[in-house]
Amino acid sequence: MLFRRLFLCALFVGVLTGLFDSLVQRWQVVPLILAAEVLETAAESAPRDGANSAGSNRVHADGAVHNHDAAWEPQPGLERTAYTVLANVLNAVGTALVLMPLMAFFNRQRGAAPLSLQTGYGAVLRHGLLWGGAAWASLFVIPALGLPPELPGMQSAALQARQLWWVGTALCGAGGLAMLFLIRAKWRVLGLALLVLPFAIGAPENAGGLYAGLSPEVAVQLQDLASRFAVATAVASALQYLLLGALCAAAVARWLSPLLETAATAPATAEVSS
Repeated sequence: MLFRRLFLCALFVGVLTGLFDSLVQRWQVVPLILAAEVLETAAESAPRDGANSAGSNRVHADGAVHNHDAAWEPQPGLERTAYTVLANVLNAVGTALVLMPLMAFFNRQRGAAPLSLQTGYGAVLRHGLLWGGAAWASLFVIPALGLPPELPGMQSAALQARQLWWVGTALCGAGGLAMLFLIRAKWRVLGLALLVLPFAIGAPENAGGLYAGLSPEVAVQLQDLASRFAVATAVASALQYLLLGALCAAAVARWLSPLLETAATAPATAEVSS
């Protein structure tokens, strides 16, 4: 019963947040991606240093040659938009499935009153915004300090190396923030070490730089787009996680806390009656 309600709440929160995030991306982020794709196409069709402009093969950071004609990708227009919305919704649902149990668990561990609408909508909203801000810092801000958001045409390190570093950094960020702000023991200062650890290891980088192989004109235009893209994605993700946190807190207060309180008092009631 509890898991079923948790899943339904996460689905509800995820759909609302994913649709909102898709709208914000369409307004702020997508135009920059499309502009970068135009530059990437123009750069690939132009002769490069030692490259054959007639072919569609391209050497990536992992040293392999990939045929872009053979790679599947959504068609521009409705299909691409639909896959983007689906990805945003699934990402929001998955994050909500993690965030809501953490809210309820740490609230109970700290001895605070259960998150409930009876405490006031303002308290629930503040609680959700704090958790949403923490999720934004863990899943976007801290990883982006080492691996900034990339546009089409930018050269990056091998995909697997970037994925491993991002996952490790997100975990260290979440663990470090949790230790600093949710644990009262003196050893919580070790959370600072967790926050620094990924950067001490170092983020994977492309040996030739982000704009390797591009003409100076294209590199300058892409660099300008990348600066605007970093700001746009930061704003879009902040709005996404703040809304997600607020909706998760409201769902916990409205639908999960009463069920948790019933489950907690049921054994005591049964023991007294026996």
